[in-house]
Amino acid sequence: MQAPDDSTPLRAGLLAHEPVQWTERNFAFGISMNMFPLVLERLRGTPVRARDVVSGASERLLSTRLNQKWSAKEHLGHLSDLHSLEERRLREFLANASTLSPADPMNRATETADHNQRSIGAVLGLLRVYRAEFVAKLENLSEKDLCRTAIHPRLQTPMRMLDWMYFIAEHDDHHLAKARQVLRELRFSSKFDQENQE
Repeated sequence: MQAPDDSTPLRAGLLAHEPVQWTERNFAFGISMNMFPLVLERLRGTPVRARDVVSGASERLLSTRLNQKWSAKEHLGHLSDLHSLEERRLREFLANASTLSPADPMNRATETADHNQRSIGAVLGLLRVYRAEFVAKLENLSEKDLCRTAIHPRLQTPMRMLDWMYFIAEHDDHHLAKARQVLRELRFSSKFDQENQE
């Protein structure tokens, strides 16, 4: 096994990798019921972690798209855009629906939301409110509720409500990582441009 080149720190090299595409992720569901408090805590903490991702970044940087892909604000706003779908799917689980409602593969809600025209405070504030409402409903679920099962329309696999909660937490982390990566690359690009102009 060849040792990594000392001129490129391993940490920097790993962080330079593009996160796996969400639609290419593979999931193995079936976590135990005693994971419920941990998954719930992840969902509850997403707004706080989102605030940490954008800490110290300017509104301009947060609103900038890189290679025509979403800005940091759009990645975080996207989590709020899915609130109505998450609420609908929760109702479907409780009603014993056989299949959950599909997500929009084009993400039109995010593409048309103009998140880049809003302050980061507004983006984070909406996420905080929506997530608090959602977690408050999840806290009151029974073990029977958490075991309710439905087919996920894209994955075409059955998932329990607890699996679905884990799925949402993983999706949160995906977009937090993407937002952080966009900011890191923009900062590096800006520094590179400044150094080459001197």
